This record gives sequence, C-alpha cells and structure tokens, in this order.
Amino acid sequence: MVNDSSISDRRSFLKAAGVAGLAGLAGCTGGSEGGSEGTDAGTESSGSDGEGGTQWKMGTSGPDTATHASGVAMSQVVSEKSDEISMSAQTTGGTAANPRLISQGDIDVAQSTGWAVQRANTGAAPYGEPVGKTMTQVLPFMTLEYYLVKRDAEELSDIETVSDIPTDGSISMAFGQRGGTNYFAGLDGFRLSGIDNPTEKYDIQSMGWSEQGSALSDGRLDIAIVYGVSREVLTGWAQEVDATTEVDLVEWEFDESDVSESGMPYTYLETPADLWEQDLRLDSIPSLAVGYETVFPADISEELGYQFTKIVFENIEAVRDASSVLSRAGKEFAAEFLLASEDAPVHPGAEKYLKEEDLWSEDLTTLEQYQS
Repeated sequence: MVNDSSISDRRSFLKAAGVAGLAGLAGCTGGSEGGSEGTDAGTESSGSDGEGGTQWKMGTSGPDTATHASGVAMSQVVSEKSDEISMSAQTTGGTAANPRLISQGDIDVAQSTGWAVQRANTGAAPYGEPVGKTMTQVLPFMTLEYYLVKRDAEELSDIETVSDIPTDGSISMAFGQRGGTNYFAGLDGFRLSGIDNPTEKYDIQSMGWSEQGSALSDGRLDIAIVYGVSREVLTGWAQEVDATTEVDLVEWEFDESDVSESGMPYTYLETPADLWEQDLRLDSIPSLAVGYETVFPADISEELGYQFTKIVFENIEAVRDASSVLSRAGKEFAAEFLLASEDAPVHPGAEKYLKEEDLWSEDLTTLEQYQS
C-alpha cells in the first residue's frame, strides 16, 4: 500500500529542490531513453580474480540519473564490506544497452530492468536475437509507471480512453524516443487495451522528453506518455508540464489480470493521481510499470550473488541516501517487483537470500527452471 503521508512529504521536498534537479531521475539511458547501445565502458579487463578477489565493473546510465547513483552506492558498499568483491560503477549507453554490454564483456554486472532481462533472453525488440549470455534478475530498486495524458482542449474532450482516439491520423502522439522502454511500453499498452498494430493506426512521433513536454504546451502534440517513479514523484519534465499546461488522463483499458496473463515484461500498478497538482479525474491511475534492478549474467556464482545481495540489503540506507527517489528500496520492495516471467530467471544468490528472508514467491522463475 502507498503511504499517502510519506508521498506528500516526499513530493513537497522534491518540489522544493526544483524541477531541473529531477529531469534525469529515471536513468533509462545516458542520453535518450533506452535505445542506444553506445558505451563509455572502456576496454580494461573486468571480472578478474586479482589481488583483493573478484573485480566487477557495474554498468549504469548517465551520471545525473538515479540509476547511476544507485550503482555507485551499491559498488561502494560492496567494495567496503566484502573481502571478495571489488566494484566500480561505469556509465554506459543505458539500461537497455547493458545486457548486451555484459554479454560482450565490456561490463560484468549492470543496473537495468526486468523488461530488458526478458527481452535480452528471448531476442525480442530491441535486441533482435538473444544477447549470448543468460541474464538474471537480482535486486529491484525502483519502478517507472507509464500512462497517457492529453492536452485539455475542446477538440480532444471526447477522448477519455485509448479506444476513443481516432485512427484517421488527426491525433498526434509521442511515447518518448523510439527504441526505448517507454516506446515499447506505449505500444504494448495499446495492445493490452485490445488495439493491435498501433503504429499502423496512429500518428506516433519520436521525441525527447523535454521536446515532448514543450510540444504538449504549445499544441503541436495531442497525447503523450508520461511516467512517475516508484509511485512517489513525477519526473522533472512532467512536473514542468503540470505547472505550465492543462492536461487530462487518457485511460488504458486493461486491468491487473490482463497484464499478469499477457506474458509481457510489465507489472500493473495504480499510480496516485495526486502526484499531479491538476485534477486528472481519477484518484489512482492504472499504469504499466517496469522494474529497474541490478542484473547479473547467469555465470556469476551463487556464492558471489548471495554475498552481493546480502551486503546491499544490510546496508540499504546508503542506497536510499544516494537519490531521493530510492527511498523505498529494500528487500520487501525487491521481492515485490521481481518480474514473474519464465524468460527472466532470478539469480541463485538472490533466490537463496530471499528464501532465507521468507520473501520468495513461487511465481518467480529460478535459473535451474529456466535452464531446464
């Protein structure tokens, strides 16, 4: 359950900190969301067993993101507390790029998403084929919750749900930039709502987040995908839209069972509507959520995976202190947002720890089950 008091307090603090400081909260990529496969990872060898034991390079997103902040915090804590693991955080092309970078040996572990684990293992877009190494889930630390808003204009007044959107090309939409998690979430939201082939039926443009916000404000864009973080705050560009442009909700037409039975790598969440200063008609907004988490290749041993998981959870305050949107990170949050998918196994080390803490769910897939 969401603690309304803590949300209100957190939002007040974040707004006092200013919109600009929240612009890169999510950390989907170092630049655009999720699509790039570029990297600054360098060419030094990693995963080696030299003096001090195993050395890991953790891939993250851009330096101003919560994803990077969490990676830095986890790396520092593990390096300080472990006699066997030494870690450093490395910015890359982003969370969607990181599974491929692990497989190529450019990094050893990464901050990525359950969404990327499932798609990297199956070869679904944007990967095209399995990345080469089996990716496993370890430790979720935040979520992004995607939904749609429209300009509050008379000509759009009849559009309350996605099935109300005309298919004659008269309505312009944007789901961020093509190739990122956000873009696929937008398309999949339509499919889950019973609308197939959305790219053939609608004018869906590719825009950066700040451009998407300004296009809504000046009327060049009718409908846009937006997202909150861990059901606690809007990102900075969405806060700017909230402050400058009258908008209203365009509802998805799916429920929790539709998402859970779809086999798609998402979680259904109800996002508090009072994250917006404006009235969006509903008290809570049906959203398509993606869990952001630490990802390991399957060839990392159970012992090291367990040690990493245990150390991070025993020192979780250091991770929470790294970014204001990581305040809910912890073992209960991680257990809740591990993706239940037969194509997204949980690393044996994380499985062992969660079972010890009585937090394991039989809906999750073990690596042994996946491999067999």
